[in-house]
Amino acid sequence: MTIFEESERINAPCVAEYYKCPERSKFHRKSLVLRKYFETLPLAEYTGKLLYPSGIRAGHDYITLTYLDGFWFNREIIMKKSPELAEYIDKNPVHTFRSTVPSEHTIAGNMFTHSMPNYERICAEGFESYIPRIMKIADRDIREGLLELVEGIRCYAERCVRYLKSMNADEKLISALSKVPMKPCETFYEAVVCWNFVMYLDCCDNLGCVANGLMPYYKGEDAVPLLENLFDNLDCNNGYSMSLGTDTYNPLVLQCLKALKGKRRPMTELFIGKDTPSEIWDTALDIVKCGGGQPAFYNKEVLLGGLLKRFPGIRDEDIKKFCGGGCTESMLAGLSNVGSLDAGINLALILERCIHGHLEECDTFEDFYKRFMLEVKTVCDTVMEEIANSQKARGEINPLPMRTLLVDDCIDNGLDYNNGGARYMWSIINFAGLINVTDSLVVIRSFVYETKKYTAKEVCDYLKNNDDAFLSEARSFKDSYGNGSDKTNAEATRISTEIFSNLDSKKPYYGLGFLPASIQFMTAASVGVNVGATPDGRKSGDPLCESLGAVNGKDRKGPTVMLESVCSLALDKALGVPVVNLTVNPDIDSEVLKGLIKGYLQNGGIQLQLTCTDRKALLEAYENPDMHKNLIVRVGGYSEYFHRLPRNLQKSIISRSIYS
Repeated sequence: MTIFEESERINAPCVAEYYKCPERSKFHRKSLVLRKYFETLPLAEYTGKLLYPSGIRAGHDYITLTYLDGFWFNREIIMKKSPELAEYIDKNPVHTFRSTVPSEHTIAGNMFTHSMPNYERICAEGFESYIPRIMKIADRDIREGLLELVEGIRCYAERCVRYLKSMNADEKLISALSKVPMKPCETFYEAVVCWNFVMYLDCCDNLGCVANGLMPYYKGEDAVPLLENLFDNLDCNNGYSMSLGTDTYNPLVLQCLKALKGKRRPMTELFIGKDTPSEIWDTALDIVKCGGGQPAFYNKEVLLGGLLKRFPGIRDEDIKKFCGGGCTESMLAGLSNVGSLDAGINLALILERCIHGHLEECDTFEDFYKRFMLEVKTVCDTVMEEIANSQKARGEINPLPMRTLLVDDCIDNGLDYNNGGARYMWSIINFAGLINVTDSLVVIRSFVYETKKYTAKEVCDYLKNNDDAFLSEARSFKDSYGNGSDKTNAEATRISTEIFSNLDSKKPYYGLGFLPASIQFMTAASVGVNVGATPDGRKSGDPLCESLGAVNGKDRKGPTVMLESVCSLALDKALGVPVVNLTVNPDIDSEVLKGLIKGYLQNGGIQLQLTCTDRKALLEAYENPDMHKNLIVRVGGYSEYFHRLPRNLQKSIISRSIYS
């Protein structure tokens, strides 16, 4: 019995499709699987919502769709029905790609690739209009594979319509899904139905530029209920972001903000510029104070202008489609394949090793500083080389038909999404522990080389022994980052500039270049477990600093002073995007908060996200999680329910400074 026949015997049609034509390419075979998936996918229950599908994404027993790899065969379920088939899949996996990036430098990402479809084009043209473009592709397997996929999507839409009719669903919904996504949208309702449907096709990853993309269909109707349904669908499937206001502040920006009230997702990027109307400000701040963590505030001029300067080939009309993929990573919606995050360099680990390996042999602080920076450069070079190697391998052996269909210019280039097909490509590298390193170097310079209070050996011994007294003294050092020390801010400028500059001249295998970011979420806690005590006063195993804010408890002079330290960093290089968290009390005055945000952005800040809560609520949620399941906090670049976070990260969030 062949593998195809064995797959059919256990009634696993999607698995069987992959083995039906073993002589064809992976692209074609994966396309056949996707067509069969949509032809046989159990339909989500209709519950009377405005949009369909709604709720948690339906799935097959034998296969799981994933935006990173296309799909996975569910080995455990297959094993119960056919150990022989499971064994064969183990020996001949669909996904043979393995990243070669050193595992200790994969903080928050290891060749991850978030993305978002070109929703606007699909709404405007419909998938039927894609067929003539697909027919021009020279590569037979890609051409025929994409045609199979389009037919699978058509079948799925038709099945949804038949089901909705059987359920006596709203005629307006039935009419819309009878047209979209195969044909162009004509009304606002059809466009939102189409946007929602395509989001489910793409595993509910990101929503892209919702307000700008839907605006051509908007006639002034109340869009809030529809948008709430769309946002809830993304949220319940753990999707990520959308962006607002990259170009103009059309009426849908305001509608989107109102629909966000109290919601965890989508993480919303509100672009702030000199032209931001007061109505947008007022609504955004009201939503922030509702406690959902939305929106975050982004610098229109610095971020978008910086990307145009860094990558001059980006078209002016395309930069308006900026949307952070995953947490905040810089992408252009429907046009890009961005490594987000391709790697995460553990700066604190590099420093720890450098201290114990070289501090005692360095006669001056500059000697030690140069040694540390040499170690950082070596790691950066290795990581970038392995990202390029991994990109090449992935392009050869892990095609993604769905994203090839949904992202421009894969069809027109005749290339798979992972094989250089998208219009724009770059790679983002996360830098973890930058602020721990800054504070640590400032302490080393003072304690060992300027005041000579401790010898290098004594510092090394204290760190090895996790000495409470020494770490307490280091933690309370007056010149810590975030406390208005000109000397420390100057050091932060120097350190961040030199570290980020390691990425300037290198290019990945695919794409325009590398971009630095600093995005620590749950990884701030988990990665700290493997890092010993550091001279910033951090104990062995404790969490690293979360992204670019001050180390918890060290920002003793208020938010303005802390944000001045953030602006001393080389943010013009950190176009990845770096994250800054600020926790404020619900009683904070909106005008004060607005002034703080505007001042930070005008001073060069790129991104600022807010958690609006008080310490009492956090402590109560820590002690009684079941009673506070709706408490939302910002971590890294995303918002999350507090009760879902690991206990050590919850403790770290409780220790944050909270500003009134």
